[in-house]
Amino acid sequence: MTLGTMTLGRSAIVTSALFATLASGVPAQTPTADQVEAGRKFAGRVCGACHVVEQQRDELPVLAPPGPSFAVLAQRPQLTEASLRDFLGSNHRGMGPHEAMLNPRLADYQIDEVVAFMMSLKAAR
Repeated sequence: MTLGTMTLGRSAIVTSALFATLASGVPAQTPTADQVEAGRKFAGRVCGACHVVEQQRDELPVLAPPGPSFAVLAQRPQLTEASLRDFLGSNHRGMGPHEAMLNPRLADYQIDEVVAFMMSLKAAR
């Protein structure tokens, strides 16, 4: 076996492992409790103007009627970590009545936190 064949073989193994991980839907990193809490707080501040982020809250969203609650969104079968990451990283302008959803332009760490929070809601049901 030559060095080139060994390198090619290792590349194939690494590529296969990567595809298996991606196909399984298993997140690359398990979110921490701190990430979930940071996502909850961030979503409350940024998304809470239009969505019910938490059921126990002192004030209602400004938008009337509000957008779907996070609890409802988390239970949608099409909501996956990958689909949520894609959505949060894109322009949201095509969403909502009269294409009213704002584009929050989130940083990668904010997306990680919101995804951790939403996936915790999904797992809780």
